[in-house]
Amino acid sequence: MRHKLPIKLSKCEFHKEELDYLGYRISGQGLKMDPAKIKAVQDWQAPSTRKQLQSFLGFANFYRLFIEGFAQIALPLTDLLKTKGKGGQATKPLAKLRWGPDCQQVFEKLKDQFTTEPVLQHPNEN
Repeated sequence: MRHKLPIKLSKCEFHKEELDYLGYRISGQGLKMDPAKIKAVQDWQAPSTRKQLQSFLGFANFYRLFIEGFAQIALPLTDLLKTKGKGGQATKPLAKLRWGPDCQQVFEKLKDQFTTEPVLQHPNEN
């Protein structure tokens, strides 16, 4: 115990093929989303308020590394958050969104890409 780092054996796991850690599943194959999070995305309803959209985009941003070109894909949704109300005032969190077919298409595309269980592989050092 040179560094005095306490270990509680009841919280340790040894000889596991994969483990869940901080919202990710880590294995010898690489890094992927926690299956519980994938299920949450599948069940996610289209947002109807700014607050709901912020919640979805916050979730999506956490896992953005799994989607190539995420910022460009999500742009129509992030643009909805920039909308100002009358007189240039920021719209309220529970204000209804101007949700159109393009937003629905982007929302479904992001959900689809998250639920295909992408895997980020470990670097090949050869």
